[in-house]
Amino acid sequence: MLARYAECFLVRHFTNMTPRIRKLAFVLIAPMLSAGLLFGIVAENRKYLKPEDFEPYHVQAKAAIESLPLMIGSWVGSDATDDIPRQAQILLKPNKILSRRYADTSVASLNRPRTAYLLIVQCKLASDMVGHFPPICYPSHGMETIEDEKRDWVVNDLRITGKEYQFRQTKDGQTQISTVYNFLIVPGRGIVRDIKGVEQAAEDYQQRYYGAAQFQVVFTEPSNEPMTRAEHDEIFTTLMTPAVPIIRQLDTTLKTLKDSNN
Repeated sequence: MLARYAECFLVRHFTNMTPRIRKLAFVLIAPMLSAGLLFGIVAENRKYLKPEDFEPYHVQAKAAIESLPLMIGSWVGSDATDDIPRQAQILLKPNKILSRRYADTSVASLNRPRTAYLLIVQCKLASDMVGHFPPICYPSHGMETIEDEKRDWVVNDLRITGKEYQFRQTKDGQTQISTVYNFLIVPGRGIVRDIKGVEQAAEDYQQRYYGAAQFQVVFTEPSNEPMTRAEHDEIFTTLMTPAVPIIRQLDTTLKTLKDSNN
């Protein structure tokens, strides 16, 4: 701004200046322009937040995920973190990773036990999540993709836009089907259906430091005794009901956190 003012002033009054004043003006304009440029750079840099500025968001995100109860209706959870390959945990660099096996204890499950795995991963950098989602991870473990379908679910008035994947794998003559209900969260952008939304955040200099979160509900069953889609939907809705406040918390921004604390 200062440099622009100096330039306009000199252009407007240059013809009215004496040779001596004109020479002095030429001497002064360079440092004035440099000062103005430096001022502009400093002002611009103040607009950019540093990774550490996002730490309050990540602290609350971690606490929110950890608040998910082990008991959800008739479903009882147990820790399954050891089932996640160590290499995957290193590559993801998670701020928080929650992996649980939920088993239904209701009478309806006496004759046919029902289980589901719930995975929640939240990373501090959006780029750390890119490359880690079902169409890449499951086939890399020898599974064949047999379904990739857009799905929408409504849980407590919250619309969850995601995808349903199915993978098939045969071991020792036994064929199993893994059905994965998957969606991701980009803070400030909300729930995104697939990894494209995370990739866009990773390219944004400011957005990338919010990171991203991913939810998976996984059903692994013998191919000859699978649950119906209606059963999968019912279980997904049950497990996601106490997760709705967590999803909303993960979708907050620093501005939202600041406003809520005032």
